[in-house]
Amino acid sequence: YAPGRPLVSCTAAKGQRFPDNGVDMGTGFDCFDPLAHTDSPQVTGVARDNRRLLRQLMTDGGFVNYDREWWHYRYRDEPWPDTYFDLPVARSSAEPVGG
Repeated sequence: YAPGRPLVSCTAAKGQRFPDNGVDMGTGFDCFDPLAHTDSPQVTGVARDNRRLLRQLMTDGGFVNYDREWWHYRYRDEPWPDTYFDLPVARSSAEPVGG
């Protein structure tokens, strides 16, 4: 979202969506449209290659994809599958150690 700019569909071409410094994945993050399904046949070219690379890297790391959201993964061997964590997020959590 960019204040002052008109809203655009999350399915719009990357250059038409709000800039997010991300690579082209065919839709924006958290776009709940069939186009966001990991293996959507409508996603081609670079976006399809990026999705395949993400899935391969995540699978190699032990994660499983939710097939209706290209960005959604869970750890396969989750040690606490029925525990939900509510952790604070703060700018300080993103600072380097000692920095």
